[in-house]
Amino acid sequence: MKKYQKLFASLTVVALLGGCAGRTELIDTENDTTEYAAALEGRDFEKASNAMIQDMLDMGTLSKPNGQPYILVISRIENDTMQRIDVDELSKSIRIALMKSGKVRVTAFQEDAMVMASSQLRQSKEFHQANVRKSGSLAAPELSLSGKITQREFVVSGKKRIEYRFSLSITDLRNGLTIWEGEEKIKKLADKNAVTW
Repeated sequence: MKKYQKLFASLTVVALLGGCAGRTELIDTENDTTEYAAALEGRDFEKASNAMIQDMLDMGTLSKPNGQPYILVISRIENDTMQRIDVDELSKSIRIALMKSGKVRVTAFQEDAMVMASSQLRQSKEFHQANVRKSGSLAAPELSLSGKITQREFVVSGKKRIEYRFSLSITDLRNGLTIWEGEEKIKKLADKNAVTW
């Protein structure tokens, strides 16, 4: 009998906990009017990347004289904030938009270990050599995208002012000259005790 009472009590607790769970809803990202967080969030990355992409394209920086796309490599984007953020979120959205513009092709030799490792297949008799990459066939990058995300905080009149700065540069690897630089600032005002990390 006690065994059944324990089982009933356990089921009752599970049912009550399940009933207390809040409702989950999808957010319409196009018309998101929910409150902003003091920390960086997806909308901030989207706003910063969209503004900088538009600036790159408007300036004609990525318009190659012969009309062919540039070969771009994503270099280091440094996170100099108090948050543990994945800077790939910013670089990925920029990368996708630039590739869709037709102005660049992105080389992944730094990110995808198999690009370089596949050269080892040339020495293996186990692989059909017609499918193995030939020596000297990798497309060398012409341009490099690098940058930094910084954070500064101040308390003014009992409120916390948080300033995030997204800085990006495109460098021509053939001569080392910077051909484009952009900066986008996101400023937030929050409760002085708001957590940003």
